Amino acid sequence: MNKPVLGILGGVGPLATALLMRMIIEKTPARTDQEHIPMIVFNDPQIPDRTAHILDRTQPDPLPEMAKVARWLQNAGADYIAIACNTAHFYYDGIAAAVSIPVLNIMEETVREVCDVSHGGASDIRRVGLMATEGTVASGVFEAYFAERGVEVVAPGRADQRLLNELIYGRVKANEPYDVNDLLFVARRLRGRGCDAVVVGCTELSVIHHDVPVNERSSWLHDSLDILAGRCVDVARRGTLLRTVQ
Repeated sequence: MNKPVLGILGGVGPLATALLMRMIIEKTPARTDQEHIPMIVFNDPQIPDRTAHILDRTQPDPLPEMAKVARWLQNAGADYIAIACNTAHFYYDGIAAAVSIPVLNIMEETVREVCDVSHGGASDIRRVGLMATEGTVASGVFEAYFAERGVEVVAPGRADQRLLNELIYGRVKANEPYDVNDLLFVARRLRGRGCDAVVVGCTELSVIHHDVPVNERSSWLHDSLDILAGRCVDVARRGTLLRTVQ
């Protein structure tokens, strides 16, 4: 096998993990099976809920299980790891410390894409709207990464956050139908509050965003899972892995 092997820490949630695989495959400039990226996927839906633990530390801690999965991926032959969950990145340092291979960071990659790539530099971005789980919002992790670029993060109002919670937990995670217009409604409300860009910062919401017709997607709406998938392909095509990808 002459390509770096990607390990995916998945199951958080399962459908988002499957979508990450699909995005990676679709983004790979391959003409044959052999030109695609080797992947090892551990789809572990038994990992305790990340938001539940962030909001209430008496709830089961997901870090030990996620660290165990990361070690399993490394031992199985993965050369680098991606995590198919934004909220899980609250525990990023602990996961990365559990292995000796690089672990991509969806939040760092998203901030870089929004500030440096899509909009031509952080000077063009002052306020970013964030659509995510309550755990991600409460953790302040995305805010910390954007703050390093001098960018303010704007969270949805309470009613809009309740709508996002329903989309995440009551729809995608529950395998129930959803309406893409609910996601776009919240995104446009954030845009209307003066946000230069809006981040789809939950991989369940990425599942919904993926169903938005390409010709109806907005240049100011950035999907973190799509960005992570692109970075996975970039690392594999480069062929050399540096610790600095963290």
